[in-house]
Amino acid sequence: MLQEEIYAAAIGTIQQRRRDAQTEQEQRTLRIRQEIPGAAALCSTLSETCFSVLRAAGSADRAQRLAAIRQRAQETEHALSELLTAHGYPADYLKIHYACKKCDDTGFVGGKPCECLRHEIGKAGAARMNARSQLALCSFDTFSLAYYKDLPADERGAMERNFADCRRYAANFSAQSGNLLMIGNTGLGKTHLSLAIANALLEKGFSVIYDSAGSLMHQLEQEQFSHSSGDTLRLLLECDLLIIDDFGTEFETRFTSSMIYTLLNGRISAGLPFIVSTNLTPQEIRGRYGDRVLSRLICGAQLMPFFGRDIRMLRASAQSQDRRKST
Repeated sequence: MLQEEIYAAAIGTIQQRRRDAQTEQEQRTLRIRQEIPGAAALCSTLSETCFSVLRAAGSADRAQRLAAIRQRAQETEHALSELLTAHGYPADYLKIHYACKKCDDTGFVGGKPCECLRHEIGKAGAARMNARSQLALCSFDTFSLAYYKDLPADERGAMERNFADCRRYAANFSAQSGNLLMIGNTGLGKTHLSLAIANALLEKGFSVIYDSAGSLMHQLEQEQFSHSSGDTLRLLLECDLLIIDDFGTEFETRFTSSMIYTLLNGRISAGLPFIVSTNLTPQEIRGRYGDRVLSRLICGAQLMPFFGRDIRMLRASAQSQDRRKST
């Protein structure tokens, strides 16, 4: 089942992270044993204290022996720390440095899933969702403002601001980032910039789900009416950033209208950001979805109007001219 596969992938990532931390500590210990005179003896003394604790567990004077063992261990650790710092190493160089300080890379705290495990589950789920997307991720480097150079000054300025704002959004992204609403005709760069944001955030380790509204609604409807074990809705509501492309092109049904409201309202209630791109005007959004959806799209969101001519048509025209010149 999808949930089990996602959970297994997340747990596997956490467990590998723990193994890597332990392996790195073993390699650091071996290096120090070989490099610093006296370090090997101190490391061996610390290792022996573990066995001393076991031997003292069943003795009649258990409390006194354990106190003496703890005292010896503390003195040995202190001596080893001084030796490390004297040779230019951090005092805690030989400790295991787990990525998550809360759970020591076990994935659980007090028997409950740690925040790091929940984050990995979100990333694994997002990866599964994005695998269905037919669109390749774009980057800011491949976005060209040259396509807008012939626009009127105010429209050209708006596109320059959109580009700069999207780069800033990706650079400064956090759970408190606001929402973006990209509005404009087909082929003006909305998809490119939203995918560029997704690409930048995925590289930083955030869980980002990108898909078209039609594809998302189709998946949700399949799971709803087939009573399958999919967990798409939870993933959409809990990922770090949800990007809905081509909003308004999905089939208009009572289910899709209700689900769109659920997604937007759920993420707003949870304080999680979203990006929506659409060819519809605010008035058309109101006419199709009503004031409740429009208010959740508009309120608290940065409105980004897109201007220009269809970039795909411009590229096709340029390629056609190049072919004619080469013949």
